[in-house]
Formats: sequence, C-alpha cells, structure tokens
Amino acid sequence: MEKKSNGNVSQLISVTQGEPTLVSPAEETPKDLYFLSNLDQNIAVIVRTIYCFKSGEKGNDDAGEVIKDALRKVLVHYYPLAGRLTISSEGKLIVDCTGEGALFVKAEANCTMEEIGDITKPDPETLGKLVYDIPGATNILEMPPLVAQ
Repeated sequence: MEKKSNGNVSQLISVTQGEPTLVSPAEETPKDLYFLSNLDQNIAVIVRTIYCFKSGEKGNDDAGEVIKDALRKVLVHYYPLAGRLTISSEGKLIVDCTGEGALFVKAEANCTMEEIGDITKPDPETLGKLVYDIPGATNILEMPPLVAQ
C-alpha cells in the first residue's frame, strides 16, 4: 500500500468558498446566559477541527443545504453554540444565548480526500485551507462559538 505524503499538496489544493451565512436554530431557544466551567475560563482557545466523510451513492450536490438544515436542528438542543461569547461583570467568559446562529460557509475543494493525505499528521498550510477564518477577527469574542465550512 502506497503512503501518501502531505508534502507540496497545499500548493495544489484550491478551496472555493461561498458567502458566509448565519444558521439560526430551527425553533425558538432560551435567551439566557450560559456560564462556562473553570477549565473553559483557563483554556479559552479556538479549536480548529476537520471531519471528513465520503459521500454516499447520492453524491454531494446538495451537501451544503443538508448540512445547514441539520445544523438548524442541532442548534435547538445545543443552543449556546448559536449565541455569542462575552465577558460577565465578574470578568468571566460566558455565552450570551442570543440565538443569532452559527456561521456556515459552503466550500468546495478541487481534490479528493485521498489527495489531501493523512490528516492525522497535520500540515497547517494544507488543512488550514479546509477551515474558515473570519476576516478581521482577532480574538474569540469577535466570532461565534461555532463556525463551520
């Protein structure tokens, strides 16, 4: 079995991004404050993850709409992810459950998963193209808790 390398792949990968859209919960959600744990207070970082799935027989022509619809439904149960991070009067990081929504960007890459190679051996240049960075955002208070591309 031939092993694939991530070397120079990033130069070949091109990702075309659509316009970012806010995806709100499918139903009304509580409008309250969600207090984060002490661990969340001490480790307030952005976690960038990539999940890869092969499409089924139907293909992936409407994958963006399917993901947005599923996200709307999930946000009803995980509604703090549709809110915004803020600082409480005590100086603690909290989530204001506003229901504004998660940020979703439909994107398409010009390669297959096999061409990307082993994503367990991160290549920031390659994998960085597969996650969305909010232009101008300099800290976690300037972005929704959930951003999906």
